[in-house]
Amino acid sequence: MRLEVYRDFHGAWELVGAFAPARDEVCFFYDVGYVQRGEERGEWGVSESLPLDFGPYEPREYAPFFHGLLPEGTVLANLAERYQVPRNDFLAFFEKLGCESIGALTFVAEGAKLADFKPSYALLESSTIDRMREDAERAVTEMTDELRLSLSGAQSKVAWCLPAEIDARDAALCDWRLPLGTAPSSHIVKVARKGREELAYNEFACMEIARQCGFVTPDVALVPEIPGAIAVKRYDRVSIGEGGLVRLHQEDFCQARGLPLYLKYADAHPEVSYVRVIAELVGAVSENPVQDRLELARRLLFHYLIGNSDNHLKNYAFLYSADWRHRTLAPLYDLTCIPLTGYSTKMAFALGSHRELSEITPGDLARMAQDMGVSLTVLRREARRIAERFGAIAPALFEMSEVQTMARRILENAEPRRAVLESFASPNAA
Repeated sequence: MRLEVYRDFHGAWELVGAFAPARDEVCFFYDVGYVQRGEERGEWGVSESLPLDFGPYEPREYAPFFHGLLPEGTVLANLAERYQVPRNDFLAFFEKLGCESIGALTFVAEGAKLADFKPSYALLESSTIDRMREDAERAVTEMTDELRLSLSGAQSKVAWCLPAEIDARDAALCDWRLPLGTAPSSHIVKVARKGREELAYNEFACMEIARQCGFVTPDVALVPEIPGAIAVKRYDRVSIGEGGLVRLHQEDFCQARGLPLYLKYADAHPEVSYVRVIAELVGAVSENPVQDRLELARRLLFHYLIGNSDNHLKNYAFLYSADWRHRTLAPLYDLTCIPLTGYSTKMAFALGSHRELSEITPGDLARMAQDMGVSLTVLRREARRIAERFGAIAPALFEMSEVQTMARRILENAEPRRAVLESFASPNAA
């Protein structure tokens, strides 16, 4: 069994490496020429956890990064049943889903050629829309298979493309295209299952609230014709001439640290300070660690403020530059006011000494600043700005009535936490 890995590099495909048998197991090998060129040009490997090297990487070393590219939850379970393979056999999934993933990589199985997957786009047919309206999870599973998509995360999501001259907020369904072969997508379309459509309004409102609070976020638009659907513009795709798109590489913090998926939450190791883990990772990767640690501390304050207790390590990422020589923090993404969903209000990891939203205190936020290695004075100033901007948001700014209602609920739910944030930001705080 051999599985080749390519990257989209300046609009052309370049062989990165391959999975092949070695030492009675399947190992990952970087291509020798790729390593030599990368070292000459000062490029990074596909992950902080997989630096350029001529030797093979064993499964325990490469699994966290590559497994982290696959869907999770129901979609993965449905695909495993569809292909009749174990859910943990991620290489078998890449044989089926290797054309369009998060980041810049594409996978080609033994016996196939990259040229076999010619890039093109297809119209979005009414039957596809009907399937998404009727049973989102089933429709997403089918489209993931048909389009050879590998989109990480537990939400039901697909990848579509929109011409560069059309804003998703103004797009009609007939404007959208389905990427076929190795054609890149421009948007991730998330679809809530039937009866839980308000989850889409929740995320849409949270993303807009974040933007109004001064955070960089991807553009998000509702897809009105599909209840419970939102389109998120991909920040790992950049436009080039004549409407073309080039993939940028990225990796989330789990992948960068070489951690398996189950460690994206602190449950398995409650004694470990995940805030310190984040700070250490930024120190190892970032070209401006002081600035990036402060930005991540600001994001932790905002996650707490809106009640996004699902802020696990896969919801933070590094984005690679087009030349693969620089890495920066990816925009803020995947925001939800969890208390309004009925799911757990225990943060993915502790801020200070507490994880439960209702138990976090100004002292915990001060401890978080210390663990992150940022100035307490500076973070208090940033907390004051976030709280002030948050308090000035008017739900009436949202056009759709369902989103107005959701925004009002989010703002009201956050009031106790905003009070904690203001107390933390007070000059008289201990």
